[in-house]
Amino acid sequence: MILPPDVVSLLSGTTTEDEWEVVLPLLTVDTDGYPRVCLLSRAEVEVRGTGLGCVIRGRRTTANLRRDGRALLVVVHDLSAHYVRLTLRRARDDEGSAALSVEFSIDDHEEDSRQTPLRAMTFLVTARVRESEAADFNEALLDRLSETD
Repeated sequence: MILPPDVVSLLSGTTTEDEWEVVLPLLTVDTDGYPRVCLLSRAEVEVRGTGLGCVIRGRRTTANLRRDGRALLVVVHDLSAHYVRLTLRRARDDEGSAALSVEFSIDDHEEDSRQTPLRAMTFLVTARVRESEAADFNEALLDRLSETD
């Protein structure tokens, strides 16, 4: 499935220091049945046609993906919340870091609009955040994931 252009636009690009950036919650389910939320930024997400690449650093989220392979990405914008259902296609550990690069297939997209203005959760991009996001490193991880074809 291909995402609508407005959602692709929200997921594309890079973060800029000293600007507010949207938070992208990725939900998985723990072994006890409770939801697990992993907060991502655009620096950790890449739209890939009918797929979505992500770099995950959360150990519980990583464990949930290895066990179950399903996730839900939430994207909020203007008058709508977009829910993107994902299934793990492949994953690759990065030797020497806690990062896991993953590629999901996009199984479904649901737009929930109540015609009420919404504001997405945001964070301020600081120098420390830019360093922890490691955008160049993430891009390299996702490129290596593509090489596993």
